[in-house]
Amino acid sequence: MIRLNETEEIIRLIHNGFDLELLSFELDIPIEQLQEYKKRLELRQFAKESIKRGKIAEAIDKLNVFIESTDSNIIERTMLLKLKAYANRTNVDEEDLQEIEEERKKLGFSSSIDEILDELKVQIPKRKSSNIRKKEQQNIKEQPSEEEQPEEEIKEEVIKPNYEETINRYKTEIASNPQKAQGKRNLLAFAYFRAGRIEEAKDELMALAEETSSYMAYRQLVHIEKAEGNFEDAKLWAYEAIDKFPNSIEIREQLISIARAEKDDQEIIRQLKDIIDISPENERNKKRLQSIMEKEER
Repeated sequence: MIRLNETEEIIRLIHNGFDLELLSFELDIPIEQLQEYKKRLELRQFAKESIKRGKIAEAIDKLNVFIESTDSNIIERTMLLKLKAYANRTNVDEEDLQEIEEERKKLGFSSSIDEILDELKVQIPKRKSSNIRKKEQQNIKEQPSEEEQPEEEIKEEVIKPNYEETINRYKTEIASNPQKAQGKRNLLAFAYFRAGRIEEAKDELMALAEETSSYMAYRQLVHIEKAEGNFEDAKLWAYEAIDKFPNSIEIREQLISIARAEKDDQEIIRQLKDIIDISPENERNKKRLQSIMEKEER
């Protein structure tokens, strides 16, 4: 079972744009579970945006439903407390916050909940009472802090994942433990790719494939070359991977994806036949093959 602090690390990766399929293979987690983590991230983002969109009551209801249906919810409970305080123009109950803080420590979080939320750009701002705002208008000229902006000053925020920060963090972790860095190197390469540093991504993956025969390194190389429109290079990496991993259905699915882009139905048929030989019990693939063969006959 994944610990809660590990869950938060995965949510941070999803927030930073990491592909769910990549994370599923790299971390050996069912993609359905990662999709649930993505929904949790979206709930947090909705709770924050609810202030600007006038949907605070809806966000509170959604948070309540989530909290009632799961045990791992201290982040959402914190957000709910802050959102209710914002809606009611009151301060968050310090005892409630302290109770959550003690729970956080027992769960082994190294960061505070506010720090976790801040990394995801989903902090709930405080709203000043009308008396405080009136006093400021009369006597105080200093700018309000980001956490204490009045409602009318809340501006639309464009969230851009900081891939460079992610790259630096993974490079540090790899340097500190190079013997156990294979998974981190795959994620580093993906961060390079998302940051637009394509050649560095490919260099990292090619080195990893040569040094460790990493299955995911091959998968990423195929993905990157296809994304860059280099279909022939993508196919070369895929065929090399199949030589090393002859029972790989996923690599063959990548070849099918390339064949679709190239409108090469014969290649799709060949790969589907191989997939059915590897996994004959999968009826869906048989239907896929039948469908495309009927298309060919028309």
